Amino acid sequence: MQNKVVLTLEEKEIIEKLKKDPYYIKSLTNVTEDMALAVVKNNGVLIRYVENPSENVMWEALKQNPWAIEYIHNPNEDMCLYVVEKAWNSLRYIKDQSYNVIKKAIESKGWAIQFALNPDIELQKIAVEKDFDSIKFIKNPSCEIQMVAVKKDWSSIKFIDNPCDEAELESIRSNEEAMRYLHITDEKINKYIKVNVKVAKYLKEEKLKELEPIIIEEIGKEEADNQFLLDFIECDAFKFDKVRFIYKYGSMKAKTVLLDYKLGM
Repeated sequence: MQNKVVLTLEEKEIIEKLKKDPYYIKSLTNVTEDMALAVVKNNGVLIRYVENPSENVMWEALKQNPWAIEYIHNPNEDMCLYVVEKAWNSLRYIKDQSYNVIKKAIESKGWAIQFALNPDIELQKIAVEKDFDSIKFIKNPSCEIQMVAVKKDWSSIKFIDNPCDEAELESIRSNEEAMRYLHITDEKINKYIKVNVKVAKYLKEEKLKELEPIIIEEIGKEEADNQFLLDFIECDAFKFDKVRFIYKYGSMKAKTVLLDYKLGM
């Protein structure tokens, strides 16, 4: 692209025409910097019709429209940082992604991870901490990343194809509704019931009968979990008399919690 300081009359006329109709640039063969600036200040993406634009023209195009990055070959890192801060999903058009550029995009929106080339575990962590559901864009996330996501929001478990045991338990602990998104086995249910007794409402009566020894074990502990005890007392899935059940099998703490609950009704 030519760069002239003193404009000829013809160039001035062309620039004025470009200001009125920036698409006129498509018919030009020798585009000066002033012509290019007149165009990109009006419509940044028209930099696609400027051959070998100067850095100044590139910046003006990006300031007018960050999406002009799609048509800029070999933008420098500052340009890339600028556009992903303005539009996180513009990362998709950046071929040479530095760590800082990916990080900036992800810090703006976790979903940007879908456009990152080979993001490491730290970038994945930033993504799910920013937006828990961005884990759906991470292929085969590690158990560590899964745990970050489910601790942020239990419902992120539904975006994980093969969740690790720790992530499953954490999601169940937070909300029994996670049962709807998990592949259930008898062995898993035996673990789930210990961290959240309210999963019982998703089980059939015959299965609940099988779980009674586990319930007895939990309420019989001298340091039984208060929340487990209260949830058990309030859980309508168990049709038997829970007061008698606790007085028969419960520890002193379990009986105390039951008494306090009844007095507080």
